Amino acid sequence: MINFRNPHHIEPPGALREILSHPVNENEAIELAVFQEHRYAFFYWNKWMRKNNGAHPPCLVSLDWHQDLCYPENVEKEWLDALDLTSDADVSVFSWAKLAGNNDGHILCAAYLNLIGDIYVHCRQAPFPGAWKDEELIDTYGNKHTIKKFKTYEGLQDELFKSSETSVFFDIDLDFFSLKNGLSDGSFEFTYLQEKEIRTMLNKDNTLINWVFERLKGFTIATEPEHCGGLLKSNKFLGLISDIYFQPELFAPKCNWKWKPKY
Repeated sequence: MINFRNPHHIEPPGALREILSHPVNENEAIELAVFQEHRYAFFYWNKWMRKNNGAHPPCLVSLDWHQDLCYPENVEKEWLDALDLTSDADVSVFSWAKLAGNNDGHILCAAYLNLIGDIYVHCRQAPFPGAWKDEELIDTYGNKHTIKKFKTYEGLQDELFKSSETSVFFDIDLDFFSLKNGLSDGSFEFTYLQEKEIRTMLNKDNTLINWVFERLKGFTIATEPEHCGGLLKSNKFLGLISDIYFQPELFAPKCNWKWKPKY
């Protein structure tokens, strides 16, 4: 049992959280969370779902080099079923100490507890050829979660545009911006998307990003510097996202979306 100095204000280790106006809707606010370990997204999806007043959980739209779609095993399901989702302290420790340390299980653990709805992942890697096929997970309450993976941005866009999704958790792992990922293939060599490509992809006027922002309920960013080729590379991509969306820069005083009034 851990006794926290302030049990009412707990965040996962090293995480930062920003409260922002909604990028599209008036009279609404959202939160953005940045952390190194991708599994800490689990904490924030739970935190934001508690504010959802029993509504259907938002779908997850994730941009990631890896799929991060390992299913929870039986012992993990036992841990998840016993987890007190009303306690930020318990969920924070669970995210740090019990979710898979290689950060590949947090998405389906969240789906198992119905913290997220259907799952849409645009990624660059599949652990085996059949891993690109659609899958489904039945959560602990009997709900079905469809899991879709996409090799292209256009494929993701087409699927979302024909869906009936009304709310979204948007998730970016910064290693998504690597093309050849040397940590994953053992070569230790990296190549990257060009800055112009990233700016075009993430621009708020891009039809897919505009669709996401209209439905946005939370925004998570995993920096994972070792999978980006180093801390400075990771920081470069985080700085680029900050420059695309925010003014002043992310986590600066009075930060807000560039196109929204300053606080």
